[in-house]
Amino acid sequence: MNSELTLVTGGNGFLGKNLRDASPRGEVVFPRRVEMDLLDDHSVREWFDVHRPTRVIHAAGTVGGIGFHRAHPARMISENLRMGLNVLESAAQFGSAVTLISTACAYPIDAPIPTPENCMTEGDPGEDTRPYGIAKRTLHTLCEALHIEKGLDYTILVPTNMYGAHDHFGEDRSHVVPALIRRAHEAKVNGDSEFLVWGDGTATRDLLDVRDAAEAIWRVGLDEPANELFNLSSGRETSIRELAETICDVVGFAGTLVFDATKPAGAARRCLDGSRLRARYQLPEARDLRLGLADAYAWYLTQLG
Repeated sequence: MNSELTLVTGGNGFLGKNLRDASPRGEVVFPRRVEMDLLDDHSVREWFDVHRPTRVIHAAGTVGGIGFHRAHPARMISENLRMGLNVLESAAQFGSAVTLISTACAYPIDAPIPTPENCMTEGDPGEDTRPYGIAKRTLHTLCEALHIEKGLDYTILVPTNMYGAHDHFGEDRSHVVPALIRRAHEAKVNGDSEFLVWGDGTATRDLLDVRDAAEAIWRVGLDEPANELFNLSSGRETSIRELAETICDVVGFAGTLVFDATKPAGAARRCLDGSRLRARYQLPEARDLRLGLADAYAWYLTQLG
């Protein structure tokens, strides 16, 4: 086994590219799909057998916004389960410690706010993202089972809504922050007098700059496995109205905000209690939201050509 080798899955995704940017010195690999197909158990086992990583940060996943979740529920559950199963079983077989990146969508729709880790299984996830949430929740149980049966060491991190550079800004894949940034920019460029926001604006989200998330994941991933689950949170609850207003200010859209309550808005409230993780790993305070959004918008502009 190579004592220096860390495997990061999903290196070409939103979080994965930020993990690359924050990658510490040492041997870290981000295999491409042609090198290791996470949906193919034989391909994953073969890669582990050859490279024998000491640590794995499993950040890969099939993700998207609410519209994508509603259109592809089978894909959301099957692909996320398959990737996680293949990685976790190979890690257990070859003695690799795992940091599993999960999702706040796994929590019950009516979880208390701020949401503590111990309420994960006390109800069903929200309907719009239920298949994705159930897939990730199942992988939590698999980590626990493989720890008992095969000695797998793991840490599960449940990040809140992340935003920033390398995010998906396309219509079909974007989450709330990139979707609002793109649409606010288009409204400004088109000279629109109004900017439409899905929902009534009262829904809340816990918004974390992806750079903060990447730095925290590396800190946890390179430490001793805790064999526990932790929330990764900004510690702030922000309404969609406040978010939209801040984005319009950052983008420079001076028109009127219009909220459409007939459109799906996801969970009514979301804010995770990240105090256990912050205390254990001495994490710094999250970046300022407005400054983070300004950086995200600046990155988006660089992608427009």
